Amino acid sequence: MAGDHRAEHAEGPCWDPRLQKLLWVDQYAGLVHQAIFDTDAGRLGVEHSFPVGAPVGAVVPSIGPAGGWLLAAGCGFAHLSCDGTVTWLGQPEAHADQRMRMNDGKADPRGALWAGSMAFGKQPGVGSLYRLDPDGSITVARTHTTISNGLAFSPDGDRLYFIDTPTQRVDRFHVAADGRLTGQATAVTIAPSLGHPDGMCIDAEGCLWVALWGGSAVHRYTPAGTLLAIVEVDAPQVSSCTFGGPDLDTLFITTSAEDMSGAQRARHEHSGKVFCAEVGVKGLPADAYAPTP
Repeated sequence: MAGDHRAEHAEGPCWDPRLQKLLWVDQYAGLVHQAIFDTDAGRLGVEHSFPVGAPVGAVVPSIGPAGGWLLAAGCGFAHLSCDGTVTWLGQPEAHADQRMRMNDGKADPRGALWAGSMAFGKQPGVGSLYRLDPDGSITVARTHTTISNGLAFSPDGDRLYFIDTPTQRVDRFHVAADGRLTGQATAVTIAPSLGHPDGMCIDAEGCLWVALWGGSAVHRYTPAGTLLAIVEVDAPQVSSCTFGGPDLDTLFITTSAEDMSGAQRARHEHSGKVFCAEVGVKGLPADAYAPTP
């Protein structure tokens, strides 16, 4: 365990290389947490908690003149400044037939932010994967998703790995120069008995680390789907993971207490906390949203 701070539904961890700090969200509480990491003690210390005013699924660095971070939040996207000011950008799900929210998201090496939507009621096929380009335009990259979750990009940005949780798969796509997704293929298939694939990150060797909701673990897979390693977590609902620390060799893992009964919370007392593990490989620096000047 990396800290005592407990969220209701911790998600979307991101190591900000500019600050050398970890950020993650408490999704339904609408909070973005920023913490320093004591490498000697292996402990996180929360410095700031920024209220967003809406559910928030992901946070990524923004390297534009305004700095701060880009969020997948509410029904679309927002900018969070270092002083806590929230500026709402496009809200593509604001007028959907169902009550929708944004879920997981990642920036790509080309400076765009990708994030998926889902219904609060988890109705099948009503979500979409969106791309917020550096010029501020929003494009629907994929439709008919249900619980849009983990994303990871190859270092050159040519491949996207994507999880729609109910499929029990990690899918692989080619990303064209204009951002179009082609060549869908299955990269990893996960048996339901192991848990449900949620958030995801990629390491410097090109392998995928998949958080398993209900599985009390993070699994490492090759891009061809071979299971290489298992990190056990002392909480059942493992939501996401990312590499961080000064050398990007610490795996930070978020967990959730969402929908747990009082008895379950007592039995799994660390649910909602952030864990860390030394796993013998390094990650890649977080890609940032890069708005066009």
